[in-house]
Amino acid sequence: MDRYNALHIRQSPNLRQAIADTIENDTALFGYWAGLPSVDVCKVVAATNVDWVVFDGEHTPLSPTLMAEMPPQIQTLRMYSQGRIIPVVRVPSYAHDWVTWALDAGAGGIIIPHSETPAQVRASIAAARFPPQGNRSFAPFVLFPGAQLAAPDGKTWMDVASDHCAVIPQIESGLGVENLEEILQIEGVDAIMIGPTDLGNDLGNDPERVAEAIARIESLARQYGKPLVGFVPESGIVDKFKAGYRLMTTVADVWVLKSGIETGIQKSRDLVENYQKERLAN
Repeated sequence: MDRYNALHIRQSPNLRQAIADTIENDTALFGYWAGLPSVDVCKVVAATNVDWVVFDGEHTPLSPTLMAEMPPQIQTLRMYSQGRIIPVVRVPSYAHDWVTWALDAGAGGIIIPHSETPAQVRASIAAARFPPQGNRSFAPFVLFPGAQLAAPDGKTWMDVASDHCAVIPQIESGLGVENLEEILQIEGVDAIMIGPTDLGNDLGNDPERVAEAIARIESLARQYGKPLVGFVPESGIVDKFKAGYRLMTTVADVWVLKSGIETGIQKSRDLVENYQKERLAN
């Protein structure tokens, strides 16, 4: 994965190329969902074999002030993994400021939740690209003169950032499904994520309607050559891979912590209960 690095590790890695390579090579990237903001957790994750990490800024209580904690987490992950792991941020909305904060922190891409209209998606893409491709604002306090600004001949670090940063709209409403075909044809859309629970809620939790909507999203993504992104349990990995999912998160910190604690406690209880039964039997 380090082949997707820029010339300096502080710059955003090339998630766009990594996504394109999953299609060309018929492979997948497997990731981890981070919902508990922590530099110490990032150090642990950096020692694992994940390909990418999603920092959840939508369902994690990150105010603009707390977003200041995002750069240390992302850069800790990058440094401790020696650039091997690509960070992605699910921002709270497609607003220019949230997108800017995430990319300034060093994210290789952004997930835009509740993407419903072509206008929203175009705004997201514009916020992720420096002029002339978009309107991302120059941040004077992110990178400093010298090695951090290294770029290939004929390019600036801003050109590199615009080339590297992926934009992934998340479809989780009936309106989003309705507009998806137009969204998929927008230049700069790198992949599509499905939010099945919110999509189900929006469609009245009608199993047939939800299944039809997801099938339509998957079909259109294949038609337009866009890979799918999603949180996929182990039991569904092969089926989702067949359906076109190429960026899959299979573990999340909250659930790993919960299941690990419960498994350890239950094993301890079982050992004591089995001992007590054996003692009584004797």
